[in-house]
Amino acid sequence: MAWYKVLKDGVMKDGDLFKSRIGDKEILIVKDGSNYFATSLYCTHEEYDLSEGFMDEHNLICPNHFATFNPRDGSVISPPESAGDISPLNSYRTKIENGEVLVEV
Repeated sequence: MAWYKVLKDGVMKDGDLFKSRIGDKEILIVKDGSNYFATSLYCTHEEYDLSEGFMDEHNLICPNHFATFNPRDGSVISPPESAGDISPLNSYRTKIENGEVLVEV
């Protein structure tokens, strides 16, 4: 695993979602308060792009069928209604170093 710079600290506002690519992986950066989190980009229900979603009370919401995830660890808070169980998102460690947001992939 290696650390990769994805953006400058301070560019995102609280609640912002940012799509990034690291090698062959597409990831989602989430800004929640002063914290950054990184998850896989696509919802595990129907592969919808989560960068088009939104944050609500510290939860990541898919804009397609409103699956709800915890951006800290990718866990499923609630699947879409009538969808049954869905898989969690992949989660990646983040850190801020020298004014840059880094993700470990």
